[in-house]
Amino acid sequence: MNNSQILYRNYAFISYSHKDMAVAKWLQKKLEQFKLPTEIHNEIDDGNKYLRPVFRDQSDLNTGILGDELLKNLEESKFLILICSKNSARSQWVSDEAKAFVEMGRLERIIPVIVPDSDSDEREQFPIYLRNYFEENPDKELLGVNIGETGKAKALIRVVSRMLGVSFDSLWKRHRRQTRNRVLSCVVTVVTALLATYVFAIPVTVDVSVAMQYSNLPTSGNITLDVNGGEYSSPVAKPEFDKIRLPGYKRFSDIKVRAKASFFIPVDTVISSGFGSSRDIVLNMCRDSSFAFFNGTVYDEDMNPLPGVEVSLAGYTVTTGASGEFTVSLPLESQRIEHSIVLSKKGYKPIIRDDETPGTELKFIMHRNLNDSDR
Repeated sequence: MNNSQILYRNYAFISYSHKDMAVAKWLQKKLEQFKLPTEIHNEIDDGNKYLRPVFRDQSDLNTGILGDELLKNLEESKFLILICSKNSARSQWVSDEAKAFVEMGRLERIIPVIVPDSDSDEREQFPIYLRNYFEENPDKELLGVNIGETGKAKALIRVVSRMLGVSFDSLWKRHRRQTRNRVLSCVVTVVTALLATYVFAIPVTVDVSVAMQYSNLPTSGNITLDVNGGEYSSPVAKPEFDKIRLPGYKRFSDIKVRAKASFFIPVDTVISSGFGSSRDIVLNMCRDSSFAFFNGTVYDEDMNPLPGVEVSLAGYTVTTGASGEFTVSLPLESQRIEHSIVLSKKGYKPIIRDDETPGTELKFIMHRNLNDSDR
């Protein structure tokens, strides 16, 4: 039967010595994983985009059934790939397989793959039958693919180029391009995985320092810090908010921070952590006006508002108005927890009294001085 009329079932038949099984397995796996170029149709397995099936006797034959079935698989294989080594050179089985393929008229479809051996040249590694055949027919000697000279990757592509009848250079460029794409894809996958780990597994650490405005007022109580809904507390005298941990995904959203403490103006701020894993924040808290004002009203003993009363404290003096009211505004450096207040008006007994601040809506009653000459 003409070779062109045979219905092939295998792309290739791999013949080898059992001692070279590792090489045979590698070659079968790589060949069957080779994706055919889009312009080449798989004539063995219609619709299959890969160079398969590839037959390897030990993997595909049942134990003890080697005669007729082996010959059938040889007949139905388009190519014979010979693993040529010092082992196969002594193997009668490999020699018989090569002989059968030659007798089928397919010498040109035998692809020798040379396993490097420093003790023998390529010709000596061919099976017995082919060595004798080439001695009788030197013009038909086959050129082998030497794994040692080209390396495994190039050797594989040289085998494929012979099987497909495509130039080695074009297939090699395609192979290198695919390798680069696979490497790039792996790099992208690894980077994506690392980024995902970074974003979701590694938390954002926020360290908050609070600078309290200096004053002569007491620093008691606690500062309450709210960071994205999480509440933390620290003494006003020594505020420390270290290593506040937030979920990693928060690094790409705004982080809301609010600090509040008694007698201080609340501070609100919004920060973005960006790609960093930590942020240092400094919050400046200023005193509020709780200790800044003294407000009150002065009355006479009949509970009538008393205008014209001089009210003095902390070195500042104001005079009550027509309704007897007064307001003293103190700068921060003059603010204290307690002040001595002095009220005086001609014809009235002076009042000297200590009042704690905040002093709002204070009430004072001044009595007439019966010994005053103006009575």
